[in-house]
Amino acid sequence: MTITQRRLYLLFFIILFFLTAPVIVLFAKGYRFDTVNNIFVYSGSITIKSAPRDIDIYVDNKKQKKSKLSVINGSYTLNGIRPGKHTIACKKEGYTSWSKTINVHSGISTEFWNILLLPNTGLEENTFIVENVKQFFLSPRNNTEVVLFSEKDDLRIVALLNTEDNSVKTIYETSEFNFLPQSEKENVEWSSDNKRILMPFSSSDGEKIFIIAKVDKENLEDIIVLNDLFKEENGVTIKKGLETETSKEKGISKKADQKISTVPSLNEEVSTNQATIIPETTQIKDDVTENASDKIEFKQVRWMFNKNDELVILTKNHELLYVDIQKPDQALLLDNQVGGFDFAGNRIYYFHLVDNSIWEIKNNDIETKKQIASILTITDKDSFVKMVTYDQYRIAIMTPNQKLFLFNYEKEEGEVSIKELSGEIQDIQFSDDGKKLLYWSDNEIWYVMLRDWEVQPIREKGEKFMITRSSAPIYNVQWIEDYENIFFTIGDTVKSSGIDTRDHIELVNVQKNDVEIENRDVIYDKNTQLLYSKKSVDGQLRLHSSKLIDRGGFLGL
Repeated sequence: MTITQRRLYLLFFIILFFLTAPVIVLFAKGYRFDTVNNIFVYSGSITIKSAPRDIDIYVDNKKQKKSKLSVINGSYTLNGIRPGKHTIACKKEGYTSWSKTINVHSGISTEFWNILLLPNTGLEENTFIVENVKQFFLSPRNNTEVVLFSEKDDLRIVALLNTEDNSVKTIYETSEFNFLPQSEKENVEWSSDNKRILMPFSSSDGEKIFIIAKVDKENLEDIIVLNDLFKEENGVTIKKGLETETSKEKGISKKADQKISTVPSLNEEVSTNQATIIPETTQIKDDVTENASDKIEFKQVRWMFNKNDELVILTKNHELLYVDIQKPDQALLLDNQVGGFDFAGNRIYYFHLVDNSIWEIKNNDIETKKQIASILTITDKDSFVKMVTYDQYRIAIMTPNQKLFLFNYEKEEGEVSIKELSGEIQDIQFSDDGKKLLYWSDNEIWYVMLRDWEVQPIREKGEKFMITRSSAPIYNVQWIEDYENIFFTIGDTVKSSGIDTRDHIELVNVQKNDVEIENRDVIYDKNTQLLYSKKSVDGQLRLHSSKLIDRGGFLGL
């Protein structure tokens, strides 16, 4: 090779270096060449976290390398994505697929943290031995126990099913009472030590009957018919405590420690920046006792929080009672003209029908009673509402005519909002973190943000989103544990849907049942990822379970 040739080669490589080096540096720093505009642009990235974790990811129909998986948090990060529109797909053999068309922006990671792929058939399936199952309920005692309501001949039977060994323990049976219709939406309830169970029934004339049974014994002793404790011949007395007084009717109490502030009312949506919204407008009355001359009928009964023998009862006469079942003759009247109640923490929250207000009582101490919100007339004085309380700052109320009202107070901002969300609502469910409220009618499912959500997809407090609409009735709507996906049923099919509205909401069929699914026929257990439903076997309805979500073990492995 001549000197001239060497110099030419050297010159060529020098020129090549100066041409390629900037390109390599730009590429290393995340820049990509835009062939449309013929310029270098700063690239974006895509982050994906899914259940199951071991999936195939496609960007614009090109399969991505699994080496891009981050083991630390079990997510995939795809770097160097050119800004613009891209189609992402997640797939796994034997599972449903997921896809969205999104816009990737320069220098920004587009994130999907709750992608859910479900198996086309259950990972684990079981059909249990009890026949003619009417209703079933999850047990708080352990993850392998389910409470079953079943019938045999003229007997109504309540039993505990051990799903691990398929054994059954009967805890109560009766030919006198009937199971309440599922449309009543009554649950069984457990005392705080999980040794007593409260079960709803109905008498032949339609009266609600509540049975208390011990579950730590094999026999059927220690059965208490709660209604019998309040029969007139038992000489029950009701001790009266504080009575509500409004400033209009009887004047405001002049207790030295009382603080009065404006209570927001709903005549239109209210949004204020009041630091204090909780007044105390109660006055202490002298305690009196009187004979219970009228028959007491129950509308709602709940175990008192953190108590084993104490109940809160709402009667059909709108009286809210505190009762110790060991001393039922000393029942305490918490308030009257009550339309519904619920618990949160160590407090009782109830809806007062006189002025459509929400009140709070700490434990069962009536001296702590205070009003926390007032709502313009939403129902008549002789009706009942369904009250669902997340905490003292987030309370939802459903009226008999299916209107939904939401009290939402953000303590940090001192901002309160009281508004009517929608009509014709069938039911509601708060997410466990209290940041979302899921609500649905016969044909639509919605959710509303109760707090700002700063994880993608970013959403602001107060935003409402429709998840799906159907011409057929929708039942059994419930959050999945990530609170970014839900289960629900239409007809004989269990469906799943995400709530991410970017591009479109992903909706898939999960499981087709061999019977028409009614309300409360399907329950998802977030602790075990098991979906329970009824299945027809030889003409008899039995309980069936199917594991549908594979989240892996520690760190998703």
